[in-house]
Amino acid sequence: MKIYIKSILIMIVGALVFSCEDLNEEPIGLLIPEGFYQTPADVEYGLNGAYSAIASEEFWGRKLTLSLLLRGDLADIGDPTTSSRRIQVNEFQMDATNGMVEAFWPRAYEALATANSAIEGAKQIDADQETKDALTAEGYFIRAFIHYHLVRLFADIPYMNFLITDPDNAYGLDETPVDQVYEGIINDLNFAKDNLPDIPEFRSRPGKGTAAGLLASVYLTRGMYQEAYDEAKYVIDNKDAFGYGLTPEFQNLFDATVIDEPTNAQELLFAIDFRGQDESSRSGAGNYTRDYMAPITGIRGDERFDNGEGWSVAVPTLEVYTSWDHRDYRRAVSFDTVTIMGDTLTNYQYWDQASRGVARPHIAKYFRAFGQASLNGRDSDHNYAALRYAEILLIAAEALNEVNNGPNTEAESYINEIRARARRELDGEPANDNSFPANVTPGLSKDQFLDLVLEERRFELAFEYKRWYDIKRRQFGAEAFASDGLEPQPDFDPDKDYLFPKPQSDLNLNPNLDQNDGY
Repeated sequence: MKIYIKSILIMIVGALVFSCEDLNEEPIGLLIPEGFYQTPADVEYGLNGAYSAIASEEFWGRKLTLSLLLRGDLADIGDPTTSSRRIQVNEFQMDATNGMVEAFWPRAYEALATANSAIEGAKQIDADQETKDALTAEGYFIRAFIHYHLVRLFADIPYMNFLITDPDNAYGLDETPVDQVYEGIINDLNFAKDNLPDIPEFRSRPGKGTAAGLLASVYLTRGMYQEAYDEAKYVIDNKDAFGYGLTPEFQNLFDATVIDEPTNAQELLFAIDFRGQDESSRSGAGNYTRDYMAPITGIRGDERFDNGEGWSVAVPTLEVYTSWDHRDYRRAVSFDTVTIMGDTLTNYQYWDQASRGVARPHIAKYFRAFGQASLNGRDSDHNYAALRYAEILLIAAEALNEVNNGPNTEAESYINEIRARARRELDGEPANDNSFPANVTPGLSKDQFLDLVLEERRFELAFEYKRWYDIKRRQFGAEAFASDGLEPQPDFDPDKDYLFPKPQSDLNLNPNLDQNDGY
């Protein structure tokens, strides 16, 4: 399943990439040599460049994902001496110079520029139309995936669905209204759904079900519930053709040493694939393929691994842990509560001295089994599930509840399927005596079932960078960050904080960008 992609991108065309230290610097990138794209392999190489930008420290390896994690109500700042830019994201004190945004915004546009380069390249190659369409569809999926993150975080953005051949034009792009951005995303995903293969070679590349699954998420975010249900149902009805299903053992989804095995990988509709100990990422080629989420969430003072301790940066509040029923197996997978400190097995209540005062359970999904990695677990071997089959079931249940103005047995069955796995039932038979979580109680109202689905998403997708988007699309930030919420944040302002600030560095260079209100 691993794609050993090159870290050095040599096919970037006029991406909105610049040095934050020198705002007069020109965009970075090399124009495509005339006639570079000649074969399908050349186009695939260009697409790999876009994947490389996604699987970089500035995007999925830390900056974007940590921002999403801290912005939600499941993770808080642990180590109080960590970088101020992270604290600002967590405590709703961001401004336009925040270093997290100023890192992942340009990396996103680099990925877009590289994908657009490959899309144009597909037009030039000598190949049959089916091959060209499949390569184009993959580029469209990448483009939709990136734009979908950007539009949810920033609203109006420069929508880049074209190749920039003149670097001087990179900082003159107009903003595109939200509705038009979503129109472009949906068009790209529909083309991808029609032209991608049923089963891609790797789970880190999209297939028809990947495009349909992301479409379902897009429609859910837009409140287009019939369309969201239709796309989710398409994935569910074709799961055998696409090779999808729930991974029987929940823990295996977060174990880099076994996630490639077919029984485990079947749940992955789209994975962000990192390379453990990738030497090229430390040889002057930038931060491509570098993943830092294991140490970011790992326990400071932890002596379990030869790679060293974590950093206790993003840590759940105690309420996130204690409010989760201890009978739910997913809780045990999601949290570390015991570790080795000073050669002694130590419960979390006694971690305060070793972990800089962070005496509470830590996120286990990324630090417990990071596979081949460097010091502290950085440069992990994780395949992060950016979209998995369990989420499709959750989308179908939520959308169907809206369409029918209340749940029916079908909607309930999707939740029950997920809960059966949480009970560790294998092939319909209990693997232990656990009877929790129980199946959905019939007769719930529409609002009650919605609350149930959102809670199920919280447990099933905990710490997987989904929670902030749920808070935003359902507009329950005031409740989430209230004094009696999971993570009290008194500075949360619903009139401002559902959007991130656009980076001041790009505002200084592009007069066509407008800052979001309140920043």
